Amino acid sequence: MMDILIATDIFGHTPSLDRLAGRLDAGTIKIIDPYDNKTSFRDEAAAYAFFKGRVGLVAYAKKITDHLKSDHLKTGRLPQILIGFSVGAAAIWSLSTDPAFAGIQQAIGFYGSQIRQHTRRQPACDTRLIWPRSEPHFDVDHLISELKETPKVSCHKARGLHGFMNERSQNFDAALYETYIEILNRKEPKLTIK
Repeated sequence: MMDILIATDIFGHTPSLDRLAGRLDAGTIKIIDPYDNKTSFRDEAAAYAFFKGRVGLVAYAKKITDHLKSDHLKTGRLPQILIGFSVGAAAIWSLSTDPAFAGIQQAIGFYGSQIRQHTRRQPACDTRLIWPRSEPHFDVDHLISELKETPKVSCHKARGLHGFMNERSQNFDAALYETYIEILNRKEPKLTIK
């Protein structure tokens, strides 16, 4: 069984994310959120404003990095898989170049739109990025073409919109959610969807 670390989106650690984690075939699953499980939001706009104003991507990435290093010192192990959603995916991307995490087998990032600000990074582990079919602030196809030559990075464009894996998102897509749960539970998650 694989150990997994999940980096949340702007909603943080929610019951819907617990349900997703409960569906994964894994050994240990740890969920890291930007707020230490201390807040909840009525909608995406409130969550985004709070994250942007009080936390930010740099601080969230540092929190994940600190947790991984601390856990590694205590247990001598790193999780085999990192899974990030939205800002969690971008935070994982930003720490993925750290050689200390070369022992991680795979990072999987769902709709990490802020990755577009840092396309020159070279991850230390196999990194699979799942993009929505479109984003309001940038061209998904152009970003994929920028990233496709990056060593250890593969990109997949899903048919859903940003947030399709989060029950709380207005863009939640139940059928696509089920498809990706199945993909995540494969021993070698291949992201080819017919």
